Amino acid sequence: MSTAHEMPRQATHPHIAPVRRAGGMMLDTEQLPWTPFALPGTYFKLLHLDDNHGKATLLLKVPDGVVTDIHRHLAAVEAFVVKGSFSYEEGTVKTGGYVYEPGGVVHQPESHGELILFVVAYGPVMGYDEQGNPAGLIDNDLMYQLAADNGAAGHIRRD
Repeated sequence: MSTAHEMPRQATHPHIAPVRRAGGMMLDTEQLPWTPFALPGTYFKLLHLDDNHGKATLLLKVPDGVVTDIHRHLAAVEAFVVKGSFSYEEGTVKTGGYVYEPGGVVHQPESHGELILFVVAYGPVMGYDEQGNPAGLIDNDLMYQLAADNGAAGHIRRD
């Protein structure tokens, strides 16, 4: 019978100490710094990556009035509004609201007040330029690299 034990802690940021037990993790997200995201004007805190399934879990922050670049979710995404609200063609979602978007959704959300979302993305996002041409792919590798460059990925396991 195996017992849960504390795994060695990896350095992320001087004030972050993730605790791992039997493959799990607890993380004080308040101590994790915001990292500039691939969509201009937005920030994220990378919480978990599941490279076997292409899934990423993160907090996403969008300052008041930011209209993100048009983008396509290549796989489903789920989001819970922790703070603020945002809207796009289908309507507005406020604090406490939940959104599910299937893969293939193309949109350009606009925040109202500072927006913070808890996001589970089941695959990458394709960004587009003003002419509608693909401009970049936001996948697990890019999110990890951005977070690592900001000293905010030491808690992420990449197997």
